[in-house]
Amino acid sequence: MIQQDNRITEYMHSEEMNRRQLLEWAASAEDSILQFYVSGDADYIDFIEHPVSIVSEQLKEIFDIYQAGLSWKLVVFADMQRMQQTRYWLANPPSLKCLSPLSEYHRDGTLRKIILDEYAVENHKIFRIQNANHHIIVDLDVAECILKFNLAGLKLQKVDTEGPSIQRRVQE
Repeated sequence: MIQQDNRITEYMHSEEMNRRQLLEWAASAEDSILQFYVSGDADYIDFIEHPVSIVSEQLKEIFDIYQAGLSWKLVVFADMQRMQQTRYWLANPPSLKCLSPLSEYHRDGTLRKIILDEYAVENHKIFRIQNANHHIIVDLDVAECILKFNLAGLKLQKVDTEGPSIQRRVQE
């Protein structure tokens, strides 16, 4: 699972970003560009998780290599003081119903431990878990490639999977 590195607190983002509005814009068929004005000396990180998942140009290129046809929307961070624009992409990978019955939940119904059903994931390299959260899950191949490029502002967390051998033990 790809996550934003919370150790980096000073990163370039816009205070104007509203999750609901961004999700509505992402779901629209309109092929528009969203621009935010930013300023300051913060870092441009490669993965912004909140309020929605936004990735850098370099991370988008990695995702496109491993899973063609992902849905993207262009987000531009415009820094008027420096006279520069930085392209980011709103990531919208497919949502899969892929949670194993062995997944664990908190009392409020939120996920405590994610366990993926390998059969439901099939050959998807990059996806979200349907009706669970907005985290992006990447295959091991994608994760290894991300690590090779030394991208900033993200971390990878291992997610357990349920395969045929575990399923047989549970049924017995």
